[in-house]
Amino acid sequence: MTLAPATPFPYLGRELDAVEDVRHPRLSCWVHCLRDALYATGFRDTARALAQPVNFVVERTPEGELLTLYGGLDTDYHAPRFQRGVTARWETSPDDPDRPGAALDLVRRELARGHAVPVSPRLEGMRHSEFYRVPFFGYPHTFLVHRLEPGVAYVADRNTRKSAAFEDNRGTVPAEELRAGMAGAPVLVWDAHEPPADWESELGMLLERSVRQMTEPGPPQAGLAGLRALPGVLDELSALPGRRRLLQMRVSGPLQRQVSGDRHVLARVLAGDRLLRSRGPRTAALAQETAVLLQASSDAVLDLARAVFLLGASWSAETLELCRRRARELYDADARAVEGLAGLGRGGSAF
Repeated sequence: MTLAPATPFPYLGRELDAVEDVRHPRLSCWVHCLRDALYATGFRDTARALAQPVNFVVERTPEGELLTLYGGLDTDYHAPRFQRGVTARWETSPDDPDRPGAALDLVRRELARGHAVPVSPRLEGMRHSEFYRVPFFGYPHTFLVHRLEPGVAYVADRNTRKSAAFEDNRGTVPAEELRAGMAGAPVLVWDAHEPPADWESELGMLLERSVRQMTEPGPPQAGLAGLRALPGVLDELSALPGRRRLLQMRVSGPLQRQVSGDRHVLARVLAGDRLLRSRGPRTAALAQETAVLLQASSDAVLDLARAVFLLGASWSAETLELCRRRARELYDADARAVEGLAGLGRGGSAF
């Protein structure tokens, strides 16, 4: 699909999923914003650029409380690593009481470079947001700023209130609300350069690190071991007060947007990779088979996420057992996908 220039560009618009067949509901919000910001500059290789090694981690606080679940697309959240010449880093906006307008300096700087700007402001005071007047909980939400005018900011955000009257995830917010939210908040500064390494090396790293993270994880509840422990995590949360919010915010949501995405994007990469096809029919067939396994794993993550959402909405022993069964099915699907990745890594002499 070739996108014709549009005013405004369809940032976070559903039609952008057709460019490389990457479904945005399976992407973390910050990755979704980066993908579309790249598209707006004409970059059309984001699937390979943003693909991450498959991972799964049950993240806990130092006290042992479940914080969230995450996958490959969020493993290196604080220090992102990409391919194909794409780089990104988080910078903190100024928070200077003597110069309150400086909070938007980074946003203005990046807009002047022709980049739409992924930002993660405090949202409690932003009336367009689903999180308006909601205390901060978990990981920050990211949306795009693509234009600033006196008194108004043009943004794209996939988590908005109906009263905000956003159309296809795009609308305006008062510049003062954005300024207040951005003081001391992070901005994702990104660039797209010529790739410093060839795709063969980058793909080899993706395969090798995927297998290592899933089979030789550092944390005890990570990789396949973390998936094996997941039914126990659900039992643990189901016994706690406030389980609805815990299950939906710390399990169901992260599964959909922080775990399924890495499998989905890497599946898209392997399914059409010219390098792997060039290695002969055996490697090409294995790449296609592994892509199917990864997509099945991504689908299994979503099946579990839906079941956990139902469990949070209306707890029952039967729904809890459904969640346990879905978690076991996800473990089986991921184990098969990891075997495929391992075989694919061994199958190329340069890998």
